[in-house]
Amino acid sequence: MFKKAAALLIMLSVIGCTMVSAMFFDDDPRYIQVGHNDTTESFIDMNSIQSIRYDPPYYMIRATVITYDYATNTATGYENNFFYNFKSQTVKAQTLSNLQYDEKGVPLTQTVFPNPEVSLCDRYSVNGKAADNAFFNCYSMTFYHTFTKQYTKADNPPAPVKSINTSK
Repeated sequence: MFKKAAALLIMLSVIGCTMVSAMFFDDDPRYIQVGHNDTTESFIDMNSIQSIRYDPPYYMIRATVITYDYATNTATGYENNFFYNFKSQTVKAQTLSNLQYDEKGVPLTQTVFPNPEVSLCDRYSVNGKAADNAFFNCYSMTFYHTFTKQYTKADNPPAPVKSINTSK
């Protein structure tokens, strides 16, 4: 009797763990991870990306970032406008609304913000990474430049490498 009860308890705990971890964004290429920490995991919904403004060096893209909170077992989507200044390499975000989702990805409730703020995004934040993914999706290039150090005489730049011609 004890063995049957123990086996049933183990089976129920395995099923419960499987149900908790199986969310709609798991293993779906539509959702790209843009951040995580000890209690949350964030994804950009690639199907939500829309180019709103194309006026180089200024761009505006609308996209939804979904954050799953393991502490509360809730998935919340944040509909954002991302404002890009390519010349100054800055991105600002404006959260227009949030959506609560069930475990299958069906929106349950939406809260629209009447006067949403626009705030600067850190490049390595969830919104910064989401903005870079959205920009790449729209324009097939990353938003952030790759920089190389420019030397001046005061920096004592390394001497140029001389090529040796060994073929005679």
